[in-house]
Amino acid sequence: MRTLSLILIALVVAGNAAAQRRGRVGPTVSSISIEDGSGGNQSFTSFGGSLALLSGDDGEFGVEVSRYGDLSSNSCVRQMTFVGLASNYYPIGAKGVAPFASTEVGLARVLDQDPLLAPLGCNTSAQTTNELGLGFGLGVRVNLGTQAAALFEGRFFQVPNSAIKALEGRANVSFAFGRANKKTQLLNGTLGPAVGVLTPLSGPLEGHGPTVGVRFRRDPRGSCGCSAMIRTTAMHSSSRWVPV
Repeated sequence: MRTLSLILIALVVAGNAAAQRRGRVGPTVSSISIEDGSGGNQSFTSFGGSLALLSGDDGEFGVEVSRYGDLSSNSCVRQMTFVGLASNYYPIGAKGVAPFASTEVGLARVLDQDPLLAPLGCNTSAQTTNELGLGFGLGVRVNLGTQAAALFEGRFFQVPNSAIKALEGRANVSFAFGRANKKTQLLNGTLGPAVGVLTPLSGPLEGHGPTVGVRFRRDPRGSCGCSAMIRTTAMHSSSRWVPV
């Protein structure tokens, strides 16, 4: 009960905090779930760090580095180092408790001694290859005063031309630096339910059902208005969900 009370107090304080400083840097830890050869899922831990800058009222971009030292469900070696350019979109601004949608693209250096490539055992002749990595997710940022921020995110991560197609949960705690971000120009908005129909697509992102989610609508100064929608849908087995 005491822990819950402290969390609620921290969220209230964070929600009324002043504008966050523009930059942040800090470590990241994640748990990534990958499907093995038998159809089950196994989780692995990775570590890394991020450096990011707020580019305006509702945008942030940065560089992230992650090291996945062990992604193998057997005796073969599967490792990856990922360096990516990340972009976070904050529909209600980045101060206080702020939900966001994330997009990341970058270089994945993968070493995979997949036994399927060598029927008699691990492919010990496999070399490290450079591949394109893609990540799409949803999360929430909690500003701890003006000097620190914590980000929690769930995303879909994929490296084409490899066996890495996974769901990943990530947490980052960052030290904030630089001058404070300018006073937000965003007006208040409204939240509401949203439903839709997804046109089927071929390939691993083929939709199997309708979409449901939450819509946020706001009116920025000097324009008629805009809206952002966060939706989830049933996907093909190799892709459980994707934000839109």
